[in-house]
Amino acid sequence: MTAEPTEEDLQSIRLESIQAAEEAIREASSRPDLHLVQAIQALDDTDKYLNVTATRASEWYGLHFPELTQMMQDNIALCKMISDIGGRGSFSKENLGGRGLTDKKVEAVLEAKSRSKGGEISDGDLGRVRALAKLALELSSQRDSLNGYVESQMKKVAPNVTEVAGATIGARLMAKAGGLDRLAVLPASTIQILGAEKALFRALRTGARPPKHGILFQHNEVHMAPKWQRGKIARTLANKIAIAARVDYYRGSADASIKSALDKRLESIKERYKDPPPRKPERRGPPPREGRFPRREKTRRR
Repeated sequence: MTAEPTEEDLQSIRLESIQAAEEAIREASSRPDLHLVQAIQALDDTDKYLNVTATRASEWYGLHFPELTQMMQDNIALCKMISDIGGRGSFSKENLGGRGLTDKKVEAVLEAKSRSKGGEISDGDLGRVRALAKLALELSSQRDSLNGYVESQMKKVAPNVTEVAGATIGARLMAKAGGLDRLAVLPASTIQILGAEKALFRALRTGARPPKHGILFQHNEVHMAPKWQRGKIARTLANKIAIAARVDYYRGSADASIKSALDKRLESIKERYKDPPPRKPERRGPPPREGRFPRREKTRRR
């Protein structure tokens, strides 16, 4: 008979189990694809904050110089002007030079300055607007840095997914799936609608048409294609992304044949379905009750 384990043996087994679990957690947390997931989520959050901050600075400055905010479509360039120049009284031909504006645009800005209908702004309010514009510029710089990090790391972690879907879209798919390992086991039909879960559940609940694409709509081949081709292109992209993710996770090396097969299939779709399909006749409701055949009277069986 084997002796029962002592209290010291149980305590030793417990400590070794805890150490093994901690080591597994430490190893899982150091995976580069999980860092990429956090980076792409930080990039999306930064985009959101940047848009809100730049728009707020533009609208606030528009109380003082509304003509400039109407002429400048790029909020980042406008924030750069607000931060560097300040109030409309400081605008001059020298200050507007070197900002990528044409001579005609510079003359229009100076003319708008002389006949501006905007109100006066105090030094305190102008300082707050300029600080808000500087914050938007810092967020823009941080966004560019995060975008560069995502593109460089995606080429190392998932080169085939990057080649097929692009660095940003591939990282968003990984974030939605929960990592490269989970993306590698998803079927192509699930990858196709990642990001469109609300529309899918609404379709299941109401019986409406299910979505044809989710995050993949951001791909140039999908959103630039005619409507009748988008579903087929999204399905083809999802198939190739599923293959690319498995090659990246299990093999870890680039495979040029995936991208070449995708290009051939896309060309085939564009050539075969270049014309829109014929419109289906509208479905009509059932005829009125009176137009149906009369009911047969039930006879009693004797």
